[in-house]
Amino acid sequence: MSYHFSKTKRFILFIMGLTIAGIGVALSTRPGLGTSPITSLPYVTTFKFPWTLGMATIVINLFFILAQFIILKRRFGWKHIAQLPTLLAFGFFIDFGMWLTKFYIPEPYFWRVTEEVIGCLFLAVGIGFQLIANISLMPGDGFIRVVSEEYHIPFGTVKICFDSTIVLSAILFSLCCFHNITGVREGTIIAAFLVGIFIKLQQKLLRKTKMLLLK
Repeated sequence: MSYHFSKTKRFILFIMGLTIAGIGVALSTRPGLGTSPITSLPYVTTFKFPWTLGMATIVINLFFILAQFIILKRRFGWKHIAQLPTLLAFGFFIDFGMWLTKFYIPEPYFWRVTEEVIGCLFLAVGIGFQLIANISLMPGDGFIRVVSEEYHIPFGTVKICFDSTIVLSAILFSLCCFHNITGVREGTIIAAFLVGIFIKLQQKLLRKTKMLLLK
């Protein structure tokens, strides 16, 4: 008997992953302790420009799609273009998550850190669902994969360099615009470690989830 992962279930799981990840970004941003490394630059720009976090994420990630086009040239194909609707959906779900979480912003530091950790967990689960669905990548991850494959550098190494560059860019932008570090705090460091740890810890659960969805 053959088994396959139906396209409908993959698509539903993919949308669920984007939704959960968007809420995770919101939860890790709302406490005011910083946000995930990949979102740090868009987040800092919201203090300068009159746009939402979701809109800022879309604009900045468009440059990652452009960077892939510059590297790949004629080999830039539909699977790379497919990152655009994924990005638009993710930007929408980030703003939806920000709206959903605006009703409760804890004041005690302990609860702010707790919300930060919960946000990292949501983000990890959302990423895990997207990996299982295997439909499309976010432009940042797509750029990392292209650089890794084109220049034969381990994906993890490129990921670390990429995240570090985004955080550094956020700090430089903040210093140039506000003359202090705004939007990059201990929560950024917490997210940098915890999201990866949570993704590793849920591997068995994700495999079981995939088996349950096999048709």
